[in-house]
Amino acid sequence: MLTQIEFYDKDTIKNILACLSIKPDRIVFLYDNQISDMNRFVSLENCFKNHLPDIIFETEPVDISNMNDIFNRTKKLICKYNNCVMDITGGSELMTVAGVMAGMETNIKMYYTDIINGRVENILNKNDFIPTATLRLNDYVAARGAHFTGNSHSEPDESRYEAILDMCQYIFNNIKQWRKTCSYIQQAMANTSKDDIDLRAVSVFRSKGGNEVFPDNEMLKKFEELGFIKDLYISKNHIVFTFMSPLEKSYLINYGVWLELFVYIHAVKTGIFTDVMLGAMVDWDIYDDKSVPGNEIDVIFTDNSLPVFVSCKLTDVTTAAINELVLERKRLGGWFSKAIIVTFSDEKALESGSYKRAVEFGVELLDKSDILSDDFGSRLVKAVSGHDLVSLKWKKF
Repeated sequence: MLTQIEFYDKDTIKNILACLSIKPDRIVFLYDNQISDMNRFVSLENCFKNHLPDIIFETEPVDISNMNDIFNRTKKLICKYNNCVMDITGGSELMTVAGVMAGMETNIKMYYTDIINGRVENILNKNDFIPTATLRLNDYVAARGAHFTGNSHSEPDESRYEAILDMCQYIFNNIKQWRKTCSYIQQAMANTSKDDIDLRAVSVFRSKGGNEVFPDNEMLKKFEELGFIKDLYISKNHIVFTFMSPLEKSYLINYGVWLELFVYIHAVKTGIFTDVMLGAMVDWDIYDDKSVPGNEIDVIFTDNSLPVFVSCKLTDVTTAAINELVLERKRLGGWFSKAIIVTFSDEKALESGSYKRAVEFGVELLDKSDILSDDFGSRLVKAVSGHDLVSLKWKKF
């Protein structure tokens, strides 16, 4: 029976990747005895059992400021279980030092996980390695003690991808007309039920401020042409049409969803990314007896087992939006994750404060010039692949 010794770390990937790659029979985590929330270990065990249903999972508290305590407890575990390996990727600096000392004295195999290059390597022989397992978003969520509670927007059927992308391009090239058209549709459907797909309204509303609210007729015709609405009737005094389904209705009453759909579809179409999700809602704590979603992540996917978080803004980017994205990345993926903001603005060209803030925080930014290009999918791939995690170690955040 193979036992794997691990040192608990704040970064989720350091806790799970080596274990799921080596696939031992028993996992023992040494952890800071100041940790009081033991649900984090329940979550880890649940994550492992999704892949290794017969795994034996144990924990061992240590004083992480006392190297002798770490050394003695690690050595005791090695002697107790005999057939052991150790992963020294996680934990504190003293854990690493004490762990290596115990491993050298007992002559067990010790591994270090090169997360970026996808290798679990023997620290004494880099040619002795195991390719890392492929992680999915559910692995991160399970290990974090969170879960997906649904989606804020329903993902479209693949058969509608091209029509949606065509509509996105039309909207992006006529953004002012979309703003007033969306406002009109929102007001016309304000008091309807979710499943009510018939719009019958006067041609012009008055806002509370006394301004006229009316749609762009050419945009309505484009929606009909691309199959989002049908039976469009426009007269001097009235507008009538039927949404093709409640799904199309949800798209047409949401101003910013079109950029999210644009990014989501391009991410799927690259064929490179896995677990692509639109509008993922996350309950960050499954142990508090409250099914309350926390953050909504506009688009999320994995790239070579690393989570990528994308925030989509059909407006300018604010510092608050950048901070929220950084928090999401840190909360679920830790340092070994990637963050991208896609914004319909000229942040890069203007070298705005928000752009500089994103660079400072290690967030890639795609702006209007990227969105309106003919190769957005390639630019998205480049932004993800060019996300230099090594250099981010020295960023000031």
